[in-house]
Amino acid sequence: MAFRAITNESGKRVLLPAKASVVFTKGDAILNTSGYADIQTSGSNIDAYYVADETVTASATDGATLVACIPVDGVRFEVDTSNTPTAAQQGVDVDFSAAGTVDTSAVTDQVFHVEKMILPLSEKKAIGFFVRGAPNS
Repeated sequence: MAFRAITNESGKRVLLPAKASVVFTKGDAILNTSGYADIQTSGSNIDAYYVADETVTASATDGATLVACIPVDGVRFEVDTSNTPTAAQQGVDVDFSAAGTVDTSAVTDQVFHVEKMILPLSEKKAIGFFVRGAPNS
């Protein structure tokens, strides 16, 4: 389960200092916690500015580990959904379900815009982009 960049990500990789003891999985949406990279969680209404580009476990000290990330601006992503989406959920801004998934039935936080679903719907995948300045963030 992850956000997978499908356009415009080439050459944009950056290294960010990680929050202590966080387990990053490639494709996790990243937020800033007191200046350190951390993973998004269900119910988070904080804008995501990066997606992890590697799997790494941070050391026990804030900032001691660097995590490779892709900035999300201008990048389209394929993402796993936590539920089986419907055609009516295309064109909707949805919520995080976890660090690497969205919930296409939840529209409270509106952090990811679903442009279209990948067929068959039972694959539980969508294509879209991160929303900047989410209304409820």
